[in-house]
Amino acid sequence: MLLRVSEIKDILKRERLSISKRRGQNFLVEPWIQRKIIDAVDIKADEDILEIGPGLGALTEDLARQSMRVIAIEKDRALARILQEMLSGYKNLQIIHQDILKTDIGKVCRKKVKAVGNLPYYITTPIIGYLLEEQRENIKEIFITVQDEVGRRLLAGAGNKDYSAITLLVQYFTKPELLFSIPKKAFYPQPRVNSVFIHLRILEKPPVKVNNPEQFFRIVRACFNQRRKIILNSLTHKLGKPEKERIQQILKKAGIDFQVRAERLSLREFAAIENVFYEKGIRL
Repeated sequence: MLLRVSEIKDILKRERLSISKRRGQNFLVEPWIQRKIIDAVDIKADEDILEIGPGLGALTEDLARQSMRVIAIEKDRALARILQEMLSGYKNLQIIHQDILKTDIGKVCRKKVKAVGNLPYYITTPIIGYLLEEQRENIKEIFITVQDEVGRRLLAGAGNKDYSAITLLVQYFTKPELLFSIPKKAFYPQPRVNSVFIHLRILEKPPVKVNNPEQFFRIVRACFNQRRKIILNSLTHKLGKPEKERIQQILKKAGIDFQVRAERLSLREFAAIENVFYEKGIRL
């Protein structure tokens, strides 16, 4: 149920609510973008959908019409209540007032779901990390609207200025694809930048082999937390100066130039580092 700007304003006024910039609340108001999103998600009649942050239901009604079941997780208590009132006629729609970061998807969903959401900028990375690291067994695919800058980070390659720890997390667990751009005028209130619609297809197995995925990501984050330092110094900062020579030996065995920075290393090269750490029995 896509609302016009005037309708959104009326609801907010009637309910004595204000839009929270802190929570990144921007409501989709452009019909052609709404149609593109629904078409891209390609909903099957027997599928369950997890909607993250439905807001005032720009996508929710169409998701409920086309799917077996929709579970909508909304952190804002007032919005969850309003949406429940507006869409009470849909018996296959469950609206839960809850933080997605505290939601056990396996408990609220009966089977694997397609996850759909417009993610607030301030919490985009934590949500993606939570879905992929802790909840991916319950998810088939993820379709998300994110700010343009975040989209570039998810799709970046080694050596690109947008390459980061979240890039490697996403590309380890999924095949990311940019589906289309969304102009900022498609939202109310209008954000400062444009957005993109991204598809993350969960992979059956990662593209590289690592012995300890948790340690792999600890290594990645340690290196990107000190991204202007060479990788030797980043890992030394994490493990302590007494380990510097040992780290240098590990990097040499992994075939990595210890003077390179994290942003230059591919997924495969980070995997090589973790595998030597594992072989040597070193925990980060």
